[in-house]
Amino acid sequence: MASLGRWLALSVIGGVALLLAVARWGEPARAEERGGWLYRQFGDQGVVLGMLAMGLLFLVLGLIGMFRSGRALWRYRQAGSSPDPLQAATPGGVRLAGWLFLLAGAIWTLFYMGGKARALAAGAASVEYAYPAVLIGPLAVALGLFYLLVRPGTLQGVQAMSPRERAWFLVFLVAGVLAGVGLGVGLPAWAPLLAGGG
Repeated sequence: MASLGRWLALSVIGGVALLLAVARWGEPARAEERGGWLYRQFGDQGVVLGMLAMGLLFLVLGLIGMFRSGRALWRYRQAGSSPDPLQAATPGGVRLAGWLFLLAGAIWTLFYMGGKARALAAGAASVEYAYPAVLIGPLAVALGLFYLLVRPGTLQGVQAMSPRERAWFLVFLVAGVLAGVGLGVGLPAWAPLLAGGG
């Protein structure tokens, strides 16, 4: 049942990204978007095309996952067994989850905040960004580090973790939030550093 909820959440995120992309279709690129890779490759609609691609990918993956989870749940109910048996995670699965979170967080931070930092360094008076969007990258990096360093025995959520793993999860979660807040608040200070390095 929990996996069905995760796939539903992924579908909703994809649907929202698609709606936001359609709402922005035809608008010129914002100042902070003009320094990014998507703008250089595809012009004014580059960010919109990226949002469309991401939203479509998330929506399709979410719908496929919901279909497969729903079918498995139906089979469990027909057999009269529990739909969510707790299973130990393989070490390779935990490492894979860690690397995926780490890479996704780093890529999100570089593309989302990097474009805004380059716009500030190039002389833009200000850039718009939402703090929840800023938090996504550092939180994903923190979760990746949690999976790589702590290596919990399960990938089925916090409730299935041991008390020690839950404590470390909370530590990494707080560190991710603090890093995200620091990233958002300190953007004007580190923007020239990013532009100088790139």
